[in-house]
This record gives sequence, structure tokens and C-alpha cells, in this order.
Amino acid sequence: MKLIKKELLLIIFSVFIVGFLISGCKNQKTDLKFNHKLHVVENEIECSTCHKSEDGKMDNPDMDTCSDCHDIGDVDSPTKDCLMCHTISSSKKDYEVEEGVKEKPESYKDLIFTHEPHEDYKCSKCHEGIDNVKSLQKIDWPSMDKCKECHDGDTAPIECETCHSKIRKDKAPESHNGAWGSKHGLESKFDDSCRFCHDPNFKKNGKFCQDCHRIKKPKDHNFNWKSSQHGMEAIHDRKVCATCHTASYCADCHKSEKPISHKRGDWVKFKPEPGHAEAAKKNFRSCNVCHKTSDCTECHNGMIMYNNK
Repeated sequence: MKLIKKELLLIIFSVFIVGFLISGCKNQKTDLKFNHKLHVVENEIECSTCHKSEDGKMDNPDMDTCSDCHDIGDVDSPTKDCLMCHTISSSKKDYEVEEGVKEKPESYKDLIFTHEPHEDYKCSKCHEGIDNVKSLQKIDWPSMDKCKECHDGDTAPIECETCHSKIRKDKAPESHNGAWGSKHGLESKFDDSCRFCHDPNFKKNGKFCQDCHRIKKPKDHNFNWKSSQHGMEAIHDRKVCATCHTASYCADCHKSEKPISHKRGDWVKFKPEPGHAEAAKKNFRSCNVCHKTSDCTECHNGMIMYNNK
């Protein structure tokens, strides 16, 4: 009986160890598990120990580099210890490494970069927080905002050709093709890189957008837009309207022209429920664009109300 218990404990312990070794594989898209915090912070290893620089390019470490500290053993006969660094997907491919870090952003394809002029900076200056990253999937590539902390025209050049092979301020990017005119508005909601060539505060004050759309209205601002669509769009996303219009624009316009909903025959009728009451229940906020909350009581004061039922 004791022998069975020992065997059972041994099995549980083995399962626990294997589970611990492969736990890092969960949600891993790369073929390696690597903990920068363990190496850089806890063991105080310099980045240059593993990442060798050659012709301004920083190479990723290979097995020979890792073997300087790790007893890898026979690479032709891998053991479960290999799962300390390799994922399950890598082991199924004879421990080959096709993906070491997550893919660089699309914008990096045009980038001209060398580490040589940046040798006096700590790696964390550009790769902020990398020394505390525990997964290769959580490494963030430096953004243009990070580059512009130094590339401001004084500390370092700010011209596009300094870092880009094709992008120029006076030349539209490849994305700005024939269909760009119809989709750029939606794109700007999810990507604020427009500010690097256009108004830096375009999302805040919309100056660049206004300068263009004062001459040319957006394509959705057709005849139906004025008569029936713009109100519904404004209810869902007023911030988009604010790109070109001021907060008082709605009230200023509707003082002379009532919304189309106010022309319904049942808008102010008494029985059953009037149309304006029904609309107010659904979205009272839209009423406040032109009306004050007190307008309801001022109008209904002394008025007999009917029950719908």
C-alpha cells in the first residue's frame, strides 16, 4: 500500500513539474519562452551579453550564446529540460525557432535604423520597460513618439529621410491611394499617426480636417444626411461631429429649422402617448441639445395628462 502511495506521489510530482515547464506555452505565439526580468534585473546581465552588435544591427542570441550560461547538453537528443525555453510547438519541429519575438509593426518596413549612433543610450531608453518583461509576446517595439523624444530637430534630426527610405512629408504614403478619400475618416479613429504629417493636435482641435472639409464635405453628407441621418449619427458619436462643428451648431441651426421628427402629426398630441414623450424616453439627451430639462414642466404645468392604458 505504501509503495502504491509513493508511486502515486511520484506521478503527481512529475505531472506538476512538466506542467510547470510547459506553462509558459499558454498563449505563446513565438517558439521561445524568455524572461527578460529574470536575466536583466534578477541576474544583472547586460543586454550586450546576449545581443551582439554587428554593423549597427543587434542580433538575437543563438544556442551558442545561451550555452555560455546554460548547460544545454546534447542538442541532438533533446530532453524535457529543453521545454524550459522552447515551446511545445517548437519541440514538434525538432526545436527549430521560426518565431523568436512578435512581428514588427507594418510601419517598420520603411524604417532605416542602426544602433551605432545610439550606443551611448541605455537599451531601456528606447525599449522602455523591456528589463521587466517576462514574455517575448509582451515586448513593445519603440513607437514614433518615443523616437521623437530625441528627434525633435535640436537633439537629433527630425527630417523624414533620417529614418525612412520612402516616407516624405511632401509625398503621400502608399496607403493614400484612390480609395483613401472614402476610408480615411474611419482609419483616423483607430490610428492617430495622421498627426505626424498633419496637424499634431488633429484629434483635439480638428484644424486640418476642418480646413479640408470646409471646402469639401464628407461623402456621407448627402441630401438624406440633412433630412434624416445626421441626428441619429450624432446620437451615437458626437465626437465625430465635433471635429468640424461646435457644440452650439445644432441649436443654432434648429432654431430656424425644426428637426424632421418634430413635424410628425402625433408629436404634440395628447392621447395616447405623444410622439415627443416617446422620443424623450428613448433618448432624453438628444432633447437637451435644444431644450432645458425645465422646459418639460413649464409646458406641462397645469396640463391634464392621459394614461396610455
